[in-house]
Amino acid sequence: MRATKRLGLGLASLWCGLAQADYRDDIGYRQLQQLLGSAVPTGAGVNVVLAEASTVPQSDKLRYPVFAPDTGQIRFAGKTFSYPGPLASTGVSDHATGVAAMFFGNDSIASGIANIAVYNADDWLSGLVAASAEAPLAGARIANHSWIGRADGETDIGAYLRLADRIVQRYEFIQVVGMDNGSSDSPLLGSAYNTIAVGRSDGGHDRGSDPVDSVYGAGRTRPDLVAPRATTSGATPMVAAAAALLVETGHSGAGNLSNAAQTIHGIGRVYNAERAETVKAVLMAGAERATDNTSTAANIADYRSAGHQTANGLDDRFGAGQLDVFNSYRIIAGGEQDSIEDGGNAELRPAGFDFDDAFGGLNSNRAANYKITALKDLQLSAALVWNIGVADDSSLATVLYDLDLELFDTTLQRTVALSDSRSDNSENLWLALSAGHAYELRVVAATAGDFVWDYALAWRMEPLAAAPVPLPASVFLFSGALFGFALSRRGGRLNGASRV
Repeated sequence: MRATKRLGLGLASLWCGLAQADYRDDIGYRQLQQLLGSAVPTGAGVNVVLAEASTVPQSDKLRYPVFAPDTGQIRFAGKTFSYPGPLASTGVSDHATGVAAMFFGNDSIASGIANIAVYNADDWLSGLVAASAEAPLAGARIANHSWIGRADGETDIGAYLRLADRIVQRYEFIQVVGMDNGSSDSPLLGSAYNTIAVGRSDGGHDRGSDPVDSVYGAGRTRPDLVAPRATTSGATPMVAAAAALLVETGHSGAGNLSNAAQTIHGIGRVYNAERAETVKAVLMAGAERATDNTSTAANIADYRSAGHQTANGLDDRFGAGQLDVFNSYRIIAGGEQDSIEDGGNAELRPAGFDFDDAFGGLNSNRAANYKITALKDLQLSAALVWNIGVADDSSLATVLYDLDLELFDTTLQRTVALSDSRSDNSENLWLALSAGHAYELRVVAATAGDFVWDYALAWRMEPLAAAPVPLPASVFLFSGALFGFALSRRGGRLNGASRV
C-alpha cells in the first residue's frame, strides 16, 4: 500500500552560502588533505540516495512533487542521477540543490560520489513498505534525509521507524537523518535507533527521541553528533559526505583494515571497516568535544556540563560532539583489532576499531576486553554501537539488546568509568588516562544471557593538550524481502513533513 503524506512548507534559511568561511577547516578535512595529499578519499565508488521532501504540498492542485536538485549546475557535472520512485520530479527544488551540493557536489568533501538515486521522501517511505526491501536502496550504501515528519497514527510511525531500522540492519545501508531546527514532535526519522541523527553545533535543534510506542520511547539521546552549519539541512549532508569517505576507505582497504567481510545481496562485498555500525561508531568516537570554528560563531565550550550529561556518556545537546573527518579517518585507517577473547592480545593502537559479529567474544564470554597501557597522560574517546534488531517477517518484532562500556584500571584494580544506558544503543566514554597505568576497555553484556548480536567499538587516544597522535608507520593508508507488510488502511499518511 502506497503511503502518502501532506507536506507543510516552512523552509528554513538553509544556505548561508557555501562560500562563507570554510567549514572544511572546522571538520578536520583540511588536516586530512595535508596528511594524504592526492590520496585523500572522495567517496568514489559509493552509491548514494538523496531523499527530499517536496516543495509542493500534495494538497495543492498541482499533482506532482518537486524534490529534484538542479542537475544542470556545473557542480554536478559528471554525475548520474536516477529517479527510482513512481514519479520523477517535474521541477527543481532549491532545498534539494543545496543539500546535494553539500553531500556530493564537485566542491564538496565527497566530490567522488557519481551515482545518485533521488527520491521524494514519501516515495522512499513507500519503498520501505513494498514487497522488496531493496526498493529504496537502489544499490546504495548511504542515504541523506534532510526532512522531518510524522504519520497519522502512532502505529504507522512505529512501523516506518522499524522499517528504516531494519534496512540498516539487513543491508548495512547507512541512514543519515536531520533533527528539526528547534523543539518539535516529528519522530521521522530522528527517533529511529539505527540511523545517524545529526544536529547543529550551536545546539539549536530538537533534542531527544519522541515518544511513539513501548519500544520507540522518549528520552533517548538524539542527536548522535553535530556539524557546523546554520541549519540541520546543511549539517546532515556534511555528515553523510563524511560517511562516504569512510565507506570508501573501509572498502578500498579490504583485508588490510578489516578482519572479515560479508556479501550482501544487492550490495556486494562489505568489509567490517565499512559496516553501518562501524561507520556510526567511528564518526562518534572521532567527534570533537571542544571546537574553535571559523565558519560559524557557534562552538562547543561546555561539553557534558551540569544538566547535559546523558546515561550513554554523551551530551544531550551535541551528542558525541562535532564531526571531525580527520579523527574518524585515523580510526578507520588504524585498522580492526580483536578483543582478547577473540585472540587479540596486543595493546590497542592509538586509533582503531573492532566489529564483533554474533559469533564473537560476547557469545561465549559475556564480555570482550581490550588492553591499554598509558605510557603518558592520554585522552580516550570511545564509542560502542549496535543495531536494534527488527524481524524479517511482517510482525516487525524488535529486540533491543543491552551492552555496557566500561574502563577498568588494572593498576588500581577498579572501574574508573562506566557508560550504562538502558534505553540507548550506543555507549560512550570520554576521559583522561593516567600515565603509567594499565587498563582494560570492556564491552559487557548487561543482560542475564549471553549477548548474541553484532557490535562495533571505535576508539582514539591522544596526548593531553597536544596535537593528534600520528599514525604508526605500519598502518595502511590508501588512496583512495520484506514480505506481505502493509500499513494500516486507516493511516499511512505522513503529516506536516518539511525540510529541516
